[in-house]
Amino acid sequence: MFSSILKRSVVILFIAFIGPAVADEKPIEIFAIDYPPYTIVDEQNNLSGVDIEVVKAAFTKVGIEVKFSTAPFERINKNLKHGYIAGFTSCARRPAREAYILFSDKVSEANQVALMAVDTDDSKLTKLADLSHYKVNAVEAWAMQKELESKDIPHSKIQDIDSGIRSVVFRDIEVFYIGELTALYRVHQLGLQDKIKTKRLADKESVNFYLCLSKAYPGNTQLLEQFNTGLERIKASGELDAIYASYF
Repeated sequence: MFSSILKRSVVILFIAFIGPAVADEKPIEIFAIDYPPYTIVDEQNNLSGVDIEVVKAAFTKVGIEVKFSTAPFERINKNLKHGYIAGFTSCARRPAREAYILFSDKVSEANQVALMAVDTDDSKLTKLADLSHYKVNAVEAWAMQKELESKDIPHSKIQDIDSGIRSVVFRDIEVFYIGELTALYRVHQLGLQDKIKTKRLADKESVNFYLCLSKAYPGNTQLLEQFNTGLERIKASGELDAIYASYF
């Protein structure tokens, strides 16, 4: 009987010990900023987007719950340096970030492309400089427009993505210089998929995006390995392709 009472006491003590730890277990919080279609922040600060879904699916594959929040980038970056937050997604690799960031395997990529009407002759368009032979526009003050300006490539300026898309479909503009997935996402929303095409330029390299985890945040070395495992699993299962298919 004493043995039975002792066993019960051990079980009760064990439950009392692990109970609070289980109760305190919280989802991993990942931050993002509005960058459609990679990350999309609505008016209620709800987050969606390709990278959001990919990150969530990868963590789910390894049994980890994750939630997403948004904040100004400067605050996110500062908190990553100090280890106040776990991570940030749709994050590009920069030399300055190596000191305080753990980079995952590639989550997505960005490419700058020439967006054109399907019947536009692009046979002479292979490099950025070739845009000089076309009627081109770009969104004013965006990186692509500033690049055209710095290269002395003639172009007109527009105010938003929709104007650029419509200009090659309905006007006499031959090329809209823009980020590929950003444009294709909006083309899909406008229902103009069958009227446009895109062409990547040989001298423009892709920019890869990663899940960036703070080196100073507890447990992130193991978390990075778990995420990469989950990412590989959703690639192998076709789930990653299905996520992309739902956006484009």
